[in-house]
Formats: sequence, structure tokens, C-alpha cells
Amino acid sequence: MTAPQSDRSGTPALNPVVVFGVLALVLALRAMHLSSALQSPLSYQPGPDEDYYLRFGQAVASGRGQDSPEFTFMDPGYGYLLGALFKLVGVNPVAVYLFQALLDTATAYGILCIGRLLNRPRAGLYGALLYGLVSTAIMFCATLLKEICVASYLTWWVAGALAVCRSERKLAWLGFGLLCGIGTALRSTLLLSGVAALLLPALAGKRSGRVGKAALVVLGIALSLAPWSLRNHGAFGSFSPLPTNGGIVLHQAYNAQNPASAIWIPAFVNYLNPSEIWRGYAAEAERRVGQPLTPPQVDGYWREEAVQFMRDHPRQVIEDVARKGVAFLSATEVPNNRSATEERLFSPVLHLLPPPSAWLLASGLAGLVWFAIADRRWPVVALPIVISWATVAVFWAEDRFRFHAAPVLALCAGVWIDGLVQSVRTPGRWQLPVFSVLAAAIAAASLYLGTQFPPPAVRWDHIVWGYIKMGKPAEAQSLAARIAIEQPDNGPVFEALGYLAATTGKFDDAQHDYQRAVELRPRSYLAHYNLAKVLLALGDKTRAAAEARTSLSLRPSADTEALLTQIESTR
Repeated sequence: MTAPQSDRSGTPALNPVVVFGVLALVLALRAMHLSSALQSPLSYQPGPDEDYYLRFGQAVASGRGQDSPEFTFMDPGYGYLLGALFKLVGVNPVAVYLFQALLDTATAYGILCIGRLLNRPRAGLYGALLYGLVSTAIMFCATLLKEICVASYLTWWVAGALAVCRSERKLAWLGFGLLCGIGTALRSTLLLSGVAALLLPALAGKRSGRVGKAALVVLGIALSLAPWSLRNHGAFGSFSPLPTNGGIVLHQAYNAQNPASAIWIPAFVNYLNPSEIWRGYAAEAERRVGQPLTPPQVDGYWREEAVQFMRDHPRQVIEDVARKGVAFLSATEVPNNRSATEERLFSPVLHLLPPPSAWLLASGLAGLVWFAIADRRWPVVALPIVISWATVAVFWAEDRFRFHAAPVLALCAGVWIDGLVQSVRTPGRWQLPVFSVLAAAIAAASLYLGTQFPPPAVRWDHIVWGYIKMGKPAEAQSLAARIAIEQPDNGPVFEALGYLAATTGKFDDAQHDYQRAVELRPRSYLAHYNLAKVLLALGDKTRAAAEARTSLSLRPSADTEALLTQIESTR
């Protein structure tokens, strides 16, 4: 890859004290948020993927069940990383949060490294500082989600790609292939970064050795993915290193019952939890086929269902992809496992920082265009943004997917700021007004699009259950009673009220609340199970047995079978 035509070759190195100060600020903000997150009820009520990966990590650490169909469903890299940490320090999420805060600080350093590789050290410094202020990055540090790891991987992929293109060493290209394989284990969609890596030899400038370099990248990817291939072969006889969720996730997004291609689960799935999604989809596929299926067969069945729908409704699919692609620019948050709107209620750091969508997109995309005019290496820098956008457009416009591009957008925002500073020092340059207007236009478009999507609602039931798990029943009772009046159709809140009443011996109140909960959420096996226990305590064994059977039909469980046995043995 040839160096850009630029007058930056003589740019002085950054002051180490300034660099250290920026990185110290990045880490300090994350530590401050972590201190408040440990006192937040939201940290005690993990989201669906958090619950999944917590149990996945525990299975890996104990060496039991990590290769079961449940844990071959999702991308394995993060689960094994948690397992390694839990093996070292015990099952302690706080250790994971600390690790991720340090890793995210390393991501900021990666932005600095990219700036140096681009001969734009000041842009790297500005970008690292801006990334330190991205509230979603701070929030995700204190979660059991792989988003910090994915964002860090994409940052170092850019740094590695820029560095390897300067090298003729075979080990460098092999090592870069290994890095690409690690990314694929973290998230399957990052396989696109491995495909893009095969194009790097063509961008390196020299014609000789291109095939050999690409072959070394492929070898590195294969070596990195080999452990997952062997794992899957041992688990269900397939040498594919990918998890078995691709077809199922595709069906969630594209089917006749989900015309808007929104975040959705079918009626045969009990909860929006990866484990429940797998169980529900596997059972339904086997019911339709009429025979047991292996995990790849289940995934293949639903992939064919989704693909057939896409063939039959191409216009609708194109419209859905376009709408979600535009939503990538929207300033409105689309939460899933964690919501920044909720987190700001308990985190002073997040409460003070503005949401990043509009300002980060505006300055970042404007900076990317500016960079593309001056440097032909821009496709390397743009790749994380492209992958992030493609994930949103094809699947869902969730904030966690948009966040993956945040470090590179911060870098490009640093390019934009550095360009503005240089333009101010050189009167008469056209870039200052043009790229200022471009950034303003993108920000305006982002804010306007944000008005076209509903703002996220606070999931009060998560907060109520968080208080319960914190051992603060009074706060939980007060909040749940208020929300039950304001939101009389909030089933999880009534489940919480039933639980609180039962723990204090108020079984009549608990029966009323649980009865309302099962009316609102008839597929909640936990509500039926707990209602059965309350009815047993009230002496109504006939209805208790019926509720236990309903719970057992929704999800087989040893606890429910034991409860049903207990009920029937005393009738």
C-alpha cells in the first residue's frame, strides 16, 4: 500500500504526557461508571444474552455442558473468554467488568496507533479522547456482553491491516489471519473482516507475492478456527466452526408473522433468551418434520424457511433492509439487552454525557469522507462501519450493533477535527466550510430520523427484579405497586408483586398477582410454576397440579417435576 500524498510526514510525535492523560481519562470514566453500576438494580437483573453468556462461562469453567446444543447455538469466543476468567478468579462478573474497562482503554490506545499509522497522530489523539466520552462504550464495559470485545477487535483489525500492508514478512500475514479467525469466533458476521483481509495484498502496492500473502491469511484463519471446528464436530458431527444460530436468527427477521422485520420471537418461544429461542425453534422444527433433528439440521430448516420467504417477497425484504439501513443513522436508541435510557437513571457519568448517535455519526462520517479524498487507504478504515451497517440492515437496528463502529467513527471524527484545525490555520481552504456543512447535515438528518422512531420505553420490571435480587424488597414493592397502576398490562411486574407477596406469607395477594401475570403472559412457565406453589400453600391442590402441568408443558424442568410429584403425593 502506497503512502498517501500528504504534507504530514514531518508531523511531530505526540507528547507522552498528553497521551497518558487521555488514556487515564478514558479509564477513569469507565471506573466511575463501574462504581455506580455496582449499586444499580440493573446490574442484578442481566439481559437475555448476559444470562446466557454467564451460564456459558460457568459451564466452560466447570468443564460440564459447554458443548451442549444450548451453548453451541451462539458465537463461542466470548463464552470461552468468560470461562477462562471464571476459572482464574471464580464466577465474578465484576472481574469481567474490570477486564472490559481495561480492554476498552486499550481500544482507545488502538485509535492512537491507527492515527500514527496514517501519519495523523493528532487525529488519533482527538479520536481516542472522543471515544473516551462515548456513553455506550462506557455502559457496555459493565455488562456481560461481547460488544466491548467486538469493538476492540475491529479497532485492532484496522491497525493490524495498516501495519501488515507495510510488511513483507510471512509471519506478519499469517498472524493477521489468526487475528481474523479470532474475530469470527467472537461474532460470525466478522467473517467479513477475514474476507476483506484477502484483498489487502492488492492494496499493498506490490504485484509480486499477492497470492502467497492471501494464502497465508487463509491459513491463519483456518488455524484460528480449527479449535471451534473440532468442538462442533465433537458436539454434533459438523466441521463448520460457526454456531447454529444463523438460520434461526435469519428466520426471526424474515417471516410472514414479522412483516416489519423487527426484533421478534414466535409464539412457540417462551422468552427472548438465546437458550429459550434455541429450545423453542428446535422443538417446533422437530414437530413439523416429525423426527429428531441435530442442531445443524434445525438451523438448516429455519434457514430454508427464511430464504423461501425472501424469495417470495423480494420487494418487502429490500424495503426492510433499506429501512433498517437508514435507521443506522437515527439518533434514537434501539436497546435490546441493555438500555442507555435506563442506565442513565442510575449512572451519573452516563447522565452527564450526551447520547453519541448524532454527534459521533456526523463528525465521523464527515471525517471519513474527508479522509477518503486524501488517502486511498480509506477502505481499510471504513470496513468496521460497513460491517456494523450491514449487520443492522440485514438483521436489526440495535444500538449494540451500531456500537461496533464507534471506535473507528471516533477516529474519523478526530480526522474531521484535525482537518478543521488545519483549515483554520490556512485561510482560504475550501475544506472548512464544506465539511462543516456536511457534518451539520448528517447531524440534522440523524436527529430528524430519530423523530421517526419511537423512543425506548423504560423496562420497569427489570428495575423491580433488580431491586429484589439486590435484597431491597421495600424499593421493589414501592416501584412495582406504582408501575402496576400505571401499566396494568405489565405481566412481569405482576410476577414480581406475586413473588414479593409470597415471600412475606401473603398468599392470597400472591395468588391474585400471579393469576393476573399468567393471564397477561400465558407462556410464562415461571409464573405458572410460582402460582402452583402459592396454590399449594393455600391448599388448592387440584389447581396447583394443573398449573404445575402447564409449566411443565411449556418447559420441562426437574424443579417443576418435583413440585408436581409433591402435589400429587399429598392429594
